Amino acid sequence: MNVVQPTFDIANPVRLIERLRVVTPLGIRFWDPALNAPVDDGLIVRASLDGRRDLPRQAFRTRSGIYAFQGLPGLQAAEYPSNGDVFGGSPAATTRFTLQVDDEQRRFLPTVFRVDAPYRGIFPTETPASPGAAVPPGVYLFSAPTRPTPSTLAVLRAHLVDQRGLATNSPAAFAVLEVEMPGPAVWYGVADSQGSVLVLFPYPTFAVAPATPSPPGNPQQSWTATVRVRYAPGSLVFPSGSAVPDVRSVFSQPIGQIWATSPTNPAPAVTDLSARLFFGQPLILRTDSEPDLVVGSATSP
Repeated sequence: MNVVQPTFDIANPVRLIERLRVVTPLGIRFWDPALNAPVDDGLIVRASLDGRRDLPRQAFRTRSGIYAFQGLPGLQAAEYPSNGDVFGGSPAATTRFTLQVDDEQRRFLPTVFRVDAPYRGIFPTETPASPGAAVPPGVYLFSAPTRPTPSTLAVLRAHLVDQRGLATNSPAAFAVLEVEMPGPAVWYGVADSQGSVLVLFPYPTFAVAPATPSPPGNPQQSWTATVRVRYAPGSLVFPSGSAVPDVRSVFSQPIGQIWATSPTNPAPAVTDLSARLFFGQPLILRTDSEPDLVVGSATSP
């Protein structure tokens, strides 16, 4: 049997038959506002066609910590562009997806938002903004009550109860706490489905340096925090099949009311609540001596 040995060109060992370019139609960076740092691990990110919850696609994490998608329904032409560039020429047709983000490490609350794909660049860092407007570094994730609290950050906690359901201890789910500190700086926390909220943020600048060294957690250093609540549960938008509202509707809630004293007392509710934050001590917001902070929408009696 004659055997023909194939010839091999050592200078050109691979013969290119076809070049295939694959485009990732959606890549997302997530951001921790408390640490001002990207969240590049521990997340499960799923995308479904808007209005549907079947056959979700799960993102994969790139080496740079971006969560990227491939195989999204309706985007095959975008992933495998015939001209080599899906964004070349006329604008590409987009498809809207609902994304849900869950944290395996329970540091962050579940987050739901919508995005149109294909998306040029990394969402939302390439989002067009008006002149002078700041471009977000990523999709913000908000601390869950179960998140460990570093000693380097200020800690504010509260359990929010809806004034209308006070008798049944009804939680003010998905209310937003705004915490304004000297600087000025405003930090945000979102209540979970049970009304518990944790806000982590850097301590403000120390007003006066102590003349003598003081132990960590010296309560003499303190700041005034101004707290507001955004709460209008009727305005929350829940995508189809989701128990978590769209984050845009969460932050679109108008300013609500806070009861510093019991709603049964003559003192009226306020929109701005002042509280004192001491260095090294968590700030727990309560109504009177109750374990909860009573809040309500602006239309509450």
